[in-house]
Amino acid sequence: MHELVERELYEALDYARTIDQDKGKHILIQFEIDQPLFSQTLFNVFPSIIDNQNDEHQYENLAQFFADLAFDVLCVYQKVFGKMPKFDDDPTWMERQAMLLDKELTPLLASNHVSDKVANKMREDFFKPKEGEFIQTGLVNFMNMSIDDFVKESGETYNEAIVDLSKTMLFVVVRLFNNLYTPVIQH
Repeated sequence: MHELVERELYEALDYARTIDQDKGKHILIQFEIDQPLFSQTLFNVFPSIIDNQNDEHQYENLAQFFADLAFDVLCVYQKVFGKMPKFDDDPTWMERQAMLLDKELTPLLASNHVSDKVANKMREDFFKPKEGEFIQTGLVNFMNMSIDDFVKESGETYNEAIVDLSKTMLFVVVRLFNNLYTPVIQH
């Protein structure tokens, strides 16, 4: 595993964006077979968290766009790093990832009960690469810009908190793919 260089990233993103509907369905079905819990988390749980931030389902379009971006991330990793590890090879992988994320996210979510200085430090620590971890900075930046462009072009009103939540969740998606393709990283 390595950090994607600009050319490599844009070629992989171009590949992801030019996949036709049939090939896209095939990729999603294979992902669900290879990593059923991860697939469920990525395309059901995470978008529903975004969608359910408002009782009126005002964020349904943003939740769908998030799922589209998660698909792009899936395609980028498959294009650049090859065949995905299978659930059968490590059936507790997703459970371990959930425990790691819970340990990191719980203090971050509680940050509204601490001073701004402490909250900012907690956010910095969350987004900082862990030992031996590659953060795909170019991919994360591209995803963040995509969210910003979507919000700007949608004509809908999104509060800053839901936009930040969507970006944070995309960062988590990238981190999960990094961990999936680099199983030696246990944190």
